[in-house]
This record gives sequence, structure tokens and C-alpha cells, in this order.
Amino acid sequence: MAVRPAERQTTDNGRGSGDRAPFPPAPPTPSRFERESATTRSPWQRVPYVWFLLPALVGYGTFFVYPTIRAFYLSLFDWTGVGPIGDFVGLQHFGELLRSDRFWAAALHSGQLFLFIFIFQNTVSLGLALMLNRRSRMTHIYRAIIFLPVIMSAVATGIIWILMLDPIIGIVNPVLRDVGLGWLQREWQADQDWAMRTVMLVQAWQWNGMAVVLYLAGLQNVPEDLKHAAMIDGARRWQVFRDVVFPMLAPAFTVVTVLSFILIFRAFDLIYVLTGPLGAPDGATLVIGVLIYGDAFGTSGYSSQPHMSYAIAEGVTLFAFLAGVSALLVSLLGRREEAIH
Repeated sequence: MAVRPAERQTTDNGRGSGDRAPFPPAPPTPSRFERESATTRSPWQRVPYVWFLLPALVGYGTFFVYPTIRAFYLSLFDWTGVGPIGDFVGLQHFGELLRSDRFWAAALHSGQLFLFIFIFQNTVSLGLALMLNRRSRMTHIYRAIIFLPVIMSAVATGIIWILMLDPIIGIVNPVLRDVGLGWLQREWQADQDWAMRTVMLVQAWQWNGMAVVLYLAGLQNVPEDLKHAAMIDGARRWQVFRDVVFPMLAPAFTVVTVLSFILIFRAFDLIYVLTGPLGAPDGATLVIGVLIYGDAFGTSGYSSQPHMSYAIAEGVTLFAFLAGVSALLVSLLGRREEAIH
């Protein structure tokens, strides 16, 4: 008995067992213009963004890559900075600076300065950011006042603080006496025990605004729903900050830490103005930036003759240290951000 087409058994895909799958549609034929452009365009035209990157790459190579390579090359020679390059000495300068007590003392002072700034920015600066995150009429004025030291010239900042800390004409000692803290009066920059502490306080005042702005930006990205949900569940303000707000500030914490590390270890101008090329008193405030400048131009007291190649070796060592530690910090803190999120 013949089977009608309507009674054919169907397969799983709904087609009849005798039906054939239709052929896939043929791809569209490229036009003549497309065929010609595909064969005649150069690789540069196929990747147009390279033209936008080229000026930045040229500038980066000219003003960063080449000077870095050139600096390492000059550190291998005995050169005073004036006249022709002297004899090849290899890694002799690097060995000398690693055996130098002055270099390690300056590195220790820079490390102490960074540690103090790190603690200050993650306590005082973070607290100021929390207060400025509230809405009020004066909030914008307070933000501008706190950020003002960051945009001020470091030389002008140093001169202002020299005048303020002067034991004769300064205003710091009279204010301390008037508020009942006369026992704190001293010659701030000449005191062996307080000179470095004074530099720390001035540096903290200068870079406080940067940390406040970064933390404030991080606080404004914290969703209000999360804080409200935690408070509804019975969490107190401290618990909300500890368990909700602070973990969300991980990206800001990373930026503040890395930037502070680089800026403090490269610190020069403000400390040079405050304490001079010798790190007065008696090298108590000598940091790596001031040491490199003094060795390069013969004003460090170690030698009255400029020794540019030795200073370049110090700079190359500092650059390698900053690059390595910064990469390590970014990697570790980046993993912390991923773990939190």
C-alpha cells in the first residue's frame, strides 16, 4: 500500500525522512571596490590606529627609552659631566655605591619617609576623605584647600615652611607656646632628632591632598545600596566601613600606595630647599634624590668635584629598584583586588 507524503515518518529534526536538507545560502560576492581595496591597501592602512600611536611612541622612545639606555651606558665610564667621556670602568661605580655607607643611609631615610607617608595617607588622608564625602555647602571649598599644597611649587612650599619654622621670626614656636605646648619649641631644622621628623611632616602636608582626592573618588564609587543593606542587617557604621566600604577602596589603595612609593623615593626639591645639599644637620635628612644631585654636581660634601657617571649609576640603581618594587606592588595589590571582587 502506498504511503502518502503526509504520512511519511518524520525524523527528530521535524523533516521527513525523504526530505533533503537545503543547501546553505551562498556568501555574498564582494564588490569590485572591496576586491580592489583588499588587494591594494597596505598594512598601515589596514591598521589605522598605528598612526595615532606613532607620535606617542616616538616621544616615549625619544624622552624615556633612549635616555635610560644612554644613562646606563654612561654609568660604565669615568665621566665628570663635562668634556669627553673618560675611560671604561665597567660596573665599578655600581660596586662603589653598594659599598657606600652614605648611599645606604640615604636609602634608609627614604624608606623611613615612605613608611611615615604610607601610614599618614591611610589614616589621616582616608579620614579626611570620609569627612569630605558628605554633602555640605563648604565641601568644595574644603577640598580645594586640602588639594592646594599639591599644585604649589615645591620651592615655594619649602621657603614658606623655612620661614614658619624659623626659631626667631617663625610662627610655629609662638603658637605652640600660646597653646600651652611650649615644651615642643625647638630649632626644628637644626635638631638632630627632629630634622627628619620635620621633613616627614612637611612632605605629608604636601602630598596629603593627592591621597584625599584619590580616596574620595573611590568612596564616590561605592554603591549606596550596599551600605544601606548592611545597616538594615544590623551592621554599625564601623562594621559598614570595615566590611563594605574599605574593601571597595582596594583600587584607590593600590594607586595611592604605588604613587606614594615612587614620589617619595624620588623626592628632591622640597627636601633640598628645607635642608640643603648636605642633608643638614650632619646628613640626618639626606635622601637618595639629594644624594644623587650632590654627587653629580660636587655639592654633597663627599667630593668637591662633580662625578656625573657615579651619580648616573646611583640613578640607574634607583630606577631599577623603583621599577621592580612598583611592579611587585601592582601585582600583589592587583591580586588582592581580584580576591575582594
